[in-house]
Amino acid sequence: MLLTVPHLLPWNTKGTLVGILSWCHLIGAVSPWVGSFLYHLFMNVNYDEDLYRTLLKVDMIGIWLCQSFGAIPMMAAAVHCLADNVWYCCIFIYCTLSIWGLFKAMTAGSPWERRLCFAPPFLMRMLVMTLRCFGIGGGSPDALIHIILQDLVAVIGASIGALRIPEKWIPGRLDLVLNSHNVMHVMVVLAVCSMHTATLRDLAWMSDPSTCNRASYPPSDREEL
Repeated sequence: MLLTVPHLLPWNTKGTLVGILSWCHLIGAVSPWVGSFLYHLFMNVNYDEDLYRTLLKVDMIGIWLCQSFGAIPMMAAAVHCLADNVWYCCIFIYCTLSIWGLFKAMTAGSPWERRLCFAPPFLMRMLVMTLRCFGIGGGSPDALIHIILQDLVAVIGASIGALRIPEKWIPGRLDLVLNSHNVMHVMVVLAVCSMHTATLRDLAWMSDPSTCNRASYPPSDREEL
């Protein structure tokens, strides 16, 4: 991803905002693999429980970066054509909910608690996605299906991992392959692919200064960024 994602982002687009959002997407797209790699590489080291919990937190930080930084371009695009004060307010609220989720994730004591820590920012994404479905706020129409898939697939994967499906039905037969952890990681890859596709289309849409004008929205000062 480090070799392909940076070359696909619109770095040369005029405007600082799209550049910042491109960095957010790059961080969000790469971070879960870094955290997951470190966690799985050292998780079986014969050491104490503190090391394992530290590795688990590193993995959670990677997931958090994907869920927070990775989703900021989608949030920004979804409210791109609204008034500036509404835009800044939405981004501030989303960042606040994401930071709260990180704090809770670092202190969670069970898989379900760790997953539910991401519920507040997830619900806000669902809210702006619903508004987007009705043509309120902005966002590329071509990205909508991928916006839906990125969270739907991620939720399904997280639920499968937490419920231990399907190995709880046939214990001992799926220890090496096709267990819930394997399925969850495959679903995460698919979710990130949808996030990447949606972000590219949203950034391209935001790069066109006439998008909000065509939709009869008031001009925004953010286009000067």
